[in-house]
Amino acid sequence: TLARLSKQRAPHLALVYGGVKAGMRDRIPTFDAPASPEPSTSGGHGWCMEAVASDLADALKTTKQTVAISECTSGGLLAASLLSLPGASAYFTGGAVAYSATAREALVPGTHDALIALESARGSGNYANQDRYWESRVVWAVNAARDLQLMCGADWGIAEVGACGPTFHEACGTDVGFVVVAVVGPPVDHGNQPSVGADRVWVRVIETGHNRRGENMWQFAAAAAKLAESCVRETIAADNEQNKLNHDPRWRDALDAALRIVR
Repeated sequence: TLARLSKQRAPHLALVYGGVKAGMRDRIPTFDAPASPEPSTSGGHGWCMEAVASDLADALKTTKQTVAISECTSGGLLAASLLSLPGASAYFTGGAVAYSATAREALVPGTHDALIALESARGSGNYANQDRYWESRVVWAVNAARDLQLMCGADWGIAEVGACGPTFHEACGTDVGFVVVAVVGPPVDHGNQPSVGADRVWVRVIETGHNRRGENMWQFAAAAAKLAESCVRETIAADNEQNKLNHDPRWRDALDAALRIVR
């Protein structure tokens, strides 16, 4: 049984540097949204399940690793895309679509507790302003990826949460589709030596530049898959690796705050 998050107060993630408060949205590293394929007929878009996740599936099969997925805005498209490919049982362990707060509490309970703790610590809702909104998205994504990784016994956990349109809450500060994706993976494998240390974590925000709801859902799923593939193949270093000299120190501090409330 997954242990519930401890009830200690969650840290506030908004930090101050040189007397200037840095916005959480500006601290989150970005990742490019994959362009939609050309449709085979007029109108719509050209996405299909194989186009979304085949590269991620290949990476997992190559490394002989498994994945579990928590989705919100993409509505299960990433999990379905992975399962649509032959041999999915070798790498896919399970997934959940936690859209409402009630579903979140039932399907990703650690994430639900983390968000309640965050709200309790700062004394107001997650939609009070832009900083608090983006803080809650980071906490949601990181915790949900970890929840599914733990509950499904997977090597990797992927989670996404965002807004696909056509309208947006004013606290998000944007009028185009966006998603925050977190990937949680195992410690670095040192060959003959046992893997030690904390799981590696990557967090990225992706914007599509439009508010077409259905197309955004496909692009969010494809972006999460592409980011996860890069993590599995180790082509990008984790956000919480100590030797990342080129990483924004403000983001490292903010991520450390989010990780303190991950089990």
